[in-house]
Amino acid sequence: MFCFVELQPVIKDKPSDPFNILEGDNITLEWSYDLGGGSFRRIEFRLINSPTPILEVETVGQTPDYLDNDYIGRLQVNVTTTQTSITILKANRTVDNKEYGFNIFQRNSPTVTSRVQISVQCKYNYAQFSFFSITSCEKSFQEYSWDIFPFT
Repeated sequence: MFCFVELQPVIKDKPSDPFNILEGDNITLEWSYDLGGGSFRRIEFRLINSPTPILEVETVGQTPDYLDNDYIGRLQVNVTTTQTSITILKANRTVDNKEYGFNIFQRNSPTVTSRVQISVQCKYNYAQFSFFSITSCEKSFQEYSWDIFPFT
């Protein structure tokens, strides 16, 4: 009697969730996986609930088959049959502070998904000084001035 077992990829290691990073630093997300004897088909990296991937790689290597225009020049990828590393350059609170999904597709197997929330933190602490007030992460500030009246 023969029994067929469906081979399914298993994610062995994934980024911490949430993944905290300081604004301006590079974000490097790494997943390791076991394809369970099956053959690699493709990986996707996307925003959760988005119909379009940010990144799609259909072969082992560093060349995406699809890369969203907003990430051209900001994203690097390295895919092997056991690991994927995705680096987003110069994290930005407005653009990158979101929840993402990493999907592994394998021939004749269900898709395996790993979620990660990227939390981009302000690099500069908000601080109050006697003459200056820091108002944003971009180091902008407002100078306060007072008129000084001589005592008579």
